[in-house]
Amino acid sequence: MDATIPAYLPSAADRAVQLAGRTARKLESRSVDKGSPLYKVCLEFEAIFVKQMLNSMRKTVEKSGLLDGGMAEELFEDMLYDEYAKKMAAAANFGLAAMIYSQLQPSA
Repeated sequence: MDATIPAYLPSAADRAVQLAGRTARKLESRSVDKGSPLYKVCLEFEAIFVKQMLNSMRKTVEKSGLLDGGMAEELFEDMLYDEYAKKMAAAANFGLAAMIYSQLQPSA
């Protein structure tokens, strides 16, 4: 009996993610002035997007109630996730800032 493993066929979502990654890499290779004020604002927008994603992820985690810090804990966590989002946007190279930059950059 010959056990064959079926070939992997990427789904439409997989292909869309691959295309977005290729597009982001192409845009990064273009002239993106990472020191410009426009790029910094685009990076801040990307951080806002990442923060929304992290907030959605955080809502799925159940709290045990054992160490409930109340309002102070919620405020601290919110500020902590703001900083996480800023660091992730700057270091993770999601490509959203580069895409926005290329759309908003005045053409010469």
